[in-house]
Amino acid sequence: MSSPNADAWELAGFPGRLDIAAYLTADQLAAQYRVLVDVLLDAQEHSLTGVGKDDLLLAVRDRIATMTDAATAERFTGPDAFDLDARMQALHQWGVVIRWQDKAKTEADFIRTRDRFQLTSEAADLHRWLRRKIDEDAVATSAAAFAPAIIAQRLDDTATALRAGEHAAAAQAWAQVRTTLKDMAEAASIWQSRMASALAGAPDEDKMRRLRETLMAYVTVWGAGVDTYSPRIRAALARLGTEVTDADWRALALTGLDAAAAEETVAAVTRDFMDAAQILATWFGESRGQAHRLRRQVRDAVTPLLRGSRALLATGGQVTRRAELLRIATAMEMAVSDDEAWREWCAATGLWPARHLGSVPDEPDVPARTSFWVAPAVPVSVTLRKRGTKSTRGRPASVPNRREARRKAREAAARQREAAERADAALAARSGARLADWDRVTSEEEATLVWDVLTAVMRAHPDGSGVRTAMTGDDRWLVVAHPAPADAMTAALALPQGRVACENWRIEVRRA
Repeated sequence: MSSPNADAWELAGFPGRLDIAAYLTADQLAAQYRVLVDVLLDAQEHSLTGVGKDDLLLAVRDRIATMTDAATAERFTGPDAFDLDARMQALHQWGVVIRWQDKAKTEADFIRTRDRFQLTSEAADLHRWLRRKIDEDAVATSAAAFAPAIIAQRLDDTATALRAGEHAAAAQAWAQVRTTLKDMAEAASIWQSRMASALAGAPDEDKMRRLRETLMAYVTVWGAGVDTYSPRIRAALARLGTEVTDADWRALALTGLDAAAAEETVAAVTRDFMDAAQILATWFGESRGQAHRLRRQVRDAVTPLLRGSRALLATGGQVTRRAELLRIATAMEMAVSDDEAWREWCAATGLWPARHLGSVPDEPDVPARTSFWVAPAVPVSVTLRKRGTKSTRGRPASVPNRREARRKAREAAARQREAAERADAALAARSGARLADWDRVTSEEEATLVWDVLTAVMRAHPDGSGVRTAMTGDDRWLVVAHPAPADAMTAALALPQGRVACENWRIEVRRA
């Protein structure tokens, strides 16, 4: 029988309440706790023996005086306003600080408070992360600059050093690979979290700015480096997998350890080195690598960015001219001739005399097609200015009803999706056959896919056996083209636009 207050999720092994972070949510006292933890964290930079109670109170008072003034610091840290013992006892119960007492060396030590405090390592890590500002994420992303190029070069250096038996040089190069991989993973997590938060909910100015900055940071830091260096990294990893033995990995681990290190430590470091190679393979995999997935996520975020920017431009502020612009566009679209559309445009934009007022200047004095910029002013009586708005009858102008147009647009989009799905299925069914054996391509959608496949294959360089591997321009299809047989070198494909002649490759396609 379980306790009625027990959480079944925690009993099942899932992590529950984190008491070490309770000081951040303490009612009306969170600011005091955070100042105390700030002072203890700063003290770790110059002291490893903790902070005494008296020194802690002075440090808190100095911190408050620095941010405000001395009088405020005295008022905030007075005995009636600041109970240091209660605050530190709560932090001790939450596991934020370690509390102990100094040894008594003199008789005076027996009557004074000898409590000393030090942050736990978990609390220090948590508060150090908390103090880092969001803008400092740019430092983490800048550390990942040229990451694919660095990893490719250091992988080659590692393989070369191991081949020559220089384990120290190989360990140095491999250490740079692991450090760069860590920076790259941290930068990728920052970019993904920023994009996810910016794309959630309705667009606003801050979200669009953050999303635009994230996309530009990705392009600036990585750009096309993933596409350029991924094949080289995969080739280097393949060499490491075939040439490097378990003994070599162990030798790399021993290079950075003490000669008397325990066997468990050597085994753990060796396993960590081998896991790093597996993580690299996961990042720069051929079709489903993390780097390629991040690239596709960035690509997919461009459309919401543009859509959100258009939404903000269309509804920016409390006053919008969208209804007026739609009415002008409707009138111009319904015009029977270009001259009529031009007259509608001129009347709406004020290029020619306005005719919506009851009185106009005499026509002989104002020639026809005179711009209002040079035409004389029309006198408006005081009565018309005061009561003219009350003469309006009927409902006010509203935005034109676009429901039918939206319905037709949705139906057209559905038809396009169905045609694209049929084209994808038809292309997948042709996988594994030579181009000379392909049936006639009848639909425009499938013809577009075939063109993408052929152009991707033509851009790719063949390997030693003549096989070409490439990705289509939209990153949706992985194409493998095997060389043509000697007895049938060319093939002619029948497309809706005509026939195209090319090499008789055997094409294999699969989803990326």
